[in-house]
Amino acid sequence: MIVEANNLSETKEQPILPDPTFATCKVAVLIGNGGRLQAIVAGTQIAGSRAELALVVSYKQYSVGLEWARQNGLAAQYLGWADWKAKAQSRAEFDIALADLLEQHKIELVVLAGWGLLLSPPFLARFPGRLINVHPALLTATLADKVALSDGRLIPVFRGNHAIEEAWAAKVPVTGCTVHYVTEEMDVGPVILKREVPRLPDDTLESLKAHIHAAEEEILPLAIQLVCQKLILTGEESRVNIQERV
Repeated sequence: MIVEANNLSETKEQPILPDPTFATCKVAVLIGNGGRLQAIVAGTQIAGSRAELALVVSYKQYSVGLEWARQNGLAAQYLGWADWKAKAQSRAEFDIALADLLEQHKIELVVLAGWGLLLSPPFLARFPGRLINVHPALLTATLADKVALSDGRLIPVFRGNHAIEEAWAAKVPVTGCTVHYVTEEMDVGPVILKREVPRLPDDTLESLKAHIHAAEEEILPLAIQLVCQKLILTGEESRVNIQERV
């Protein structure tokens, strides 16, 4: 169930999956500072939510989101790559420890929301089809360098950690955000949801960032629900196997 959406206003107020008797899917959110975390949590608390937030992990020791999660009774853990690197441990070892931690919590869906580290192929292999990312620009499922807007115009694809700044510098009339499945390529993968955000005449870089982050907070919780529904309805056998392994 892959859905693309440029305008979700008509679904924003609609209850998602209203039958609470259905199974839920255990979700982990990997964050930096955790700017989108509260919106994710709110999305898991709607009536009939298929998502159960089971763990928050940050690679930043001093993370506002991590502290907020702890204060609100959520399982939260710091796992810092800098600490591993200082001990001369490899990135592969770090990713293995992260994957082990997620499996200990019986995680079925991993959501990247500000996780500023590329994940290694061995990690991706542990969670096939169960890793999604939110990115503050319009992306494509391939390494194409252009993406089509809803009106047919083409704009550059802005990948990486400075996508908003690059879109601002390029003076594109429309930018946006995307939730997609994670692949070995950075910010490339099948699109689940996306939302266009116009650059307004009186926008500043900071106001454009705020508009994009607000759009992310709308589409990310919905994307999580869609993917959890897919995992539950089509992956019962794999879900059982995951839980038996840990």
